[in-house]
Amino acid sequence: HLAKTNGYDFSNNVNGDTYIFLLGSTTGQWRSSREEFLHLCGQVPLLPDYAYGTWFTWWHPYTQDDAEAEVKRWTSDGLPLDIWGLDMNWRNTTDHEDWFYNYPASQLFPNYTNWFSFLKSQGLRTYFNDHPYPVAGRGAGGLQTSPEEIKFRWEGLTQWMDEGLTFWWFDHNWGFSIPAPMENSTAPEVTSSYWDGLSNGAWGTHVYYSNVDQYNTQVREKKGDKFYGRTMTLTKAFLPDWVAGMEPVGMQENPAQHRYPVWWTGDRVTLEASVQTMVNAGVHDLKPFLHSDCGGDYRGPAGDYLRWAAQCVYGSILRFHGDDHRPWTYTEEVEGTIRGLLQTRYKLLPSLIAAGAKATQTGEPYVARCDLHWPEHAPASASWDQYLFLDDFLVAPIFNTTHNASSRTVWIPPGTWEDAYSGEEVVGPRTVEARQPYERIPLWHRRGGAVVSAGEALRVEDQDWSQ
Repeated sequence: HLAKTNGYDFSNNVNGDTYIFLLGSTTGQWRSSREEFLHLCGQVPLLPDYAYGTWFTWWHPYTQDDAEAEVKRWTSDGLPLDIWGLDMNWRNTTDHEDWFYNYPASQLFPNYTNWFSFLKSQGLRTYFNDHPYPVAGRGAGGLQTSPEEIKFRWEGLTQWMDEGLTFWWFDHNWGFSIPAPMENSTAPEVTSSYWDGLSNGAWGTHVYYSNVDQYNTQVREKKGDKFYGRTMTLTKAFLPDWVAGMEPVGMQENPAQHRYPVWWTGDRVTLEASVQTMVNAGVHDLKPFLHSDCGGDYRGPAGDYLRWAAQCVYGSILRFHGDDHRPWTYTEEVEGTIRGLLQTRYKLLPSLIAAGAKATQTGEPYVARCDLHWPEHAPASASWDQYLFLDDFLVAPIFNTTHNASSRTVWIPPGTWEDAYSGEEVVGPRTVEARQPYERIPLWHRRGGAVVSAGEALRVEDQDWSQ
């Protein structure tokens, strides 16, 4: 009976197939329960090292010449970068041509083979955005696990990986999308569907990650091609797009989705909602690489841009997307500040990569809500608007982007913490008032903590960790 679904078994043949994980009352018990969950349901896969560097996309009608010039500008301006991708403008969208994969925007990019070769020569990886249309919606085959749909999606995605595309972005958020299994919902502007508790967001995460992973395993690894690295895709973390103040248990989505990183929180997510989701993901999810579009879906003033960038640098994944967030389009002073922030991120790469590896094995996030370490100090430690980064940094983003020097209250955990800018020490637990200008995010180092750092570099793979 599995032939019609290409081996997918959506039945449950075990009577009482229920698992209950008791998290306990201590941090040790909590960690043990999460590790047991990963043992049962699978670990979060390791990311390629370059995933911890800077990503950039912008929904903009680039020409190939413009795009190449821009990539060179990142390098000439000394701005670290590892991934430069194209949004939906990589292909034509008129007359339903975006239902297919063989209508590239050749009027903008006349030679994608040369484009991919250029990026590889620059040491950059890349991805395309895809708003997938199901074959069933156009009467060309069956539902999601039908031979027609499987064949169409595989051939469409991998033909571009043959050309040199690194991975794909499954974008659930525009006009149409593949539905959940056993569903055929293709009405205009209907992008969300559910079947038996499984959303098409979680299903699409599996579809895209699995296709990219199969291609990497069956084609690239057999060729000995190591440039593209471990499998990764960019997919939707949950439905719907997150709004600040939403109940965080809604982030849970699906108990298997953590196996298909990385995840983004949707469109029009504010800075406040970005922090809320990233921090709460470590409590209500097992998605350590959950993040938002850095800079937002708008072009804000310089102060807003700087607040966003600082939070993203000290966050899970640093991916500029939305409007025009190119650093040099502001003032030289702003670009210099962004350069310094990005260089700080790259100096922390040894610790970031190690923390990411730990998260895949234990489920412990490297962007952690403080009650995961000090539950006895809740509710003060349970706030999502501040967090531990790499265990030994206390980060407290400022959400006021309209005034330069702004203040906020911060709960200081137990121990001695040193202000990253003044060197002043404060002993917790206690609450303090922090005031910082746009170019600084409130930040403290734990006394006695250890962070491994490296030198400056424009690419992750260019760093020298030998000393």
